[in-house]
Amino acid sequence: MVAGHIPSPVFLLFGVCKKPHERKTTMRYLARLTCLVMFWSGTATAEDPTVPWITTKQRLTILSANDAVPRDSITVVHLGPDHPPIVKTVFSTVPNTIAGSPYMAMTADGHYGFVTNWLPGKPDDHPGNMISVIDLSSPQLSVLQKVRVPHPQMAVMHPDGKRLIVPCANGFGVFQMRDSRLVSVKDNPATIGGSIDISPSGDRVVATGKSTDGGGALHVFQYDNGVIKHLAEIQVRAGLPAISGPFSPRFTPDGKYVLSPNGKGLGSKGTLDDVLLVDMTITPPTVTNVIPQVADGMESVAVHPQGKLAVVACLDAHRGYCHLAVIDLVASPARLLYHLDIEPIPEGMEFSPDGSKLFVGATTANRIVVFEVDGYMLKRSPFVIRVGHGPSSMAIGPRFMN
Repeated sequence: MVAGHIPSPVFLLFGVCKKPHERKTTMRYLARLTCLVMFWSGTATAEDPTVPWITTKQRLTILSANDAVPRDSITVVHLGPDHPPIVKTVFSTVPNTIAGSPYMAMTADGHYGFVTNWLPGKPDDHPGNMISVIDLSSPQLSVLQKVRVPHPQMAVMHPDGKRLIVPCANGFGVFQMRDSRLVSVKDNPATIGGSIDISPSGDRVVATGKSTDGGGALHVFQYDNGVIKHLAEIQVRAGLPAISGPFSPRFTPDGKYVLSPNGKGLGSKGTLDDVLLVDMTITPPTVTNVIPQVADGMESVAVHPQGKLAVVACLDAHRGYCHLAVIDLVASPARLLYHLDIEPIPEGMEFSPDGSKLFVGATTANRIVVFEVDGYMLKRSPFVIRVGHGPSSMAIGPRFMN
């Protein structure tokens, strides 16, 4: 050894590893060590195939709002192609309820997330009724603002990625972020509220509500620069079951159809509820197909970005296992393909933007279950994402890059 020269770790390891199999093992350890050093130094560019973790092709952020006693929480998950999931849960800063549709929203750049909280049975002006604004780029998941809203049911982002639409006790509120603050753009009074979705083109809103005879109904509205105007009650083609308990509607990516569970979002009723398919290309929009007896209660719908399939979160009896129902949207008419077991209770559910993965929040299991999407098959990953207690709603979007 040359005086004053410090030998490298590789030299030292090889000096003590004289047998070939020992040197091979050492090289494996060095490769993994190099990967870790590159990751923490920010220079890793590709996944090490010898190290297992959940990856996505895009850099994504998942926001999970978790409803639990005694402490609600929020969890933010950062995913990408070259690192394991980065998960952060913060307790007792954002109130959240499992009541209502499990749909949340974030801005198009992934910077801000919005969690609604409403208290059934409490007055509209109760201080617990609010929208919380979260800085998703903050290491502490800073809560920037809490905006009082009467019974906000859920939140959906307009396709422009800027306007936030919130159905509430007195109609539809439209908001926008300005200088890191959520400000009201327009109040749209209406007696129809509940769960909603907005078309990919941004000009139509479908909402659950009441019919003229007091029963459950779906309604279509026009959206124009923050103004939301009622157009029509959605009709049902003769011979099909009536709309009775619509819940958690979702548009297909082409905007031609809306899927809506027809069971009020309630399980353990002792009935098997249908999924309604609304044709939005005719006037007035009409339920033209029904997928019968899908589940005893359905909570949410996720539609594949290519529009080929939809997945419905089925509540069933909540005992041991619930189900996911997979619907073929290419077949004419659309049809139920199969059910999959899943831990109770599936609530928030979203596809990755490229459609390669499906993320499902399992409330009583305190986790996000991950599926690989292979054609019409959902193949469960052996890995899950641990979140706060009681995940009850979800949003997904790009990761904000400063």
